Amino acid sequence: MLNLKIDLREIFLALRNYLKHPVQEIRKLPTWEWRRLILAQVVVTMFSGLLSGVIHHSLFAIFFNMILTPILSLITAFISSLFFFYTFQIFSEKTVEFRSLFTAVFFANVPFFIFQIVMGYFPPILLVGLAFTAILLIVAFVDNFQLPRKLVSRLIGGIYVIFVLTYLLAWYTTSHSTDHWHQTLEDAPAVQLGNEPKAH
Repeated sequence: MLNLKIDLREIFLALRNYLKHPVQEIRKLPTWEWRRLILAQVVVTMFSGLLSGVIHHSLFAIFFNMILTPILSLITAFISSLFFFYTFQIFSEKTVEFRSLFTAVFFANVPFFIFQIVMGYFPPILLVGLAFTAILLIVAFVDNFQLPRKLVSRLIGGIYVIFVLTYLLAWYTTSHSTDHWHQTLEDAPAVQLGNEPKAH
């Protein structure tokens, strides 16, 4: 219990300083153990999920977000860290400590978690959160791990462009499907009880 209190206090202090000066703070990442790192990820994502559900006035959304969001975010963070770990080994011939990479990925994603809270009201704000995350990742990788800025910028920029294109494609597909469904309903023949629909 004592360790949990210490961890939560350290997480709170680190996040408070980070949110005040994210670019400066991400240049000097804390050397947390895995226990504190995972706890920080769970606490931040549970809190953002809670606020998102409260804003939408949905008990189901609160429960769903507080349970599912931390799990999905942890999986995504581990996969992202693995991707960067092997990418930097291959293209810059440098091995970066995996835990340090995970720390950078977590802190860079904090703005994204914050923007997710209001995503239901304005979905494109997701891209703004991703843009902040991309910038912070570039700063973190270059300043903490002394990786080539050109390589990192191209890598993160390319990933961001892929996310944007994927988002726009999903938006277009969803919008087109919805319009097609509404048009189908409008063109459907009127049906009255006891009568067959009139053929065109």
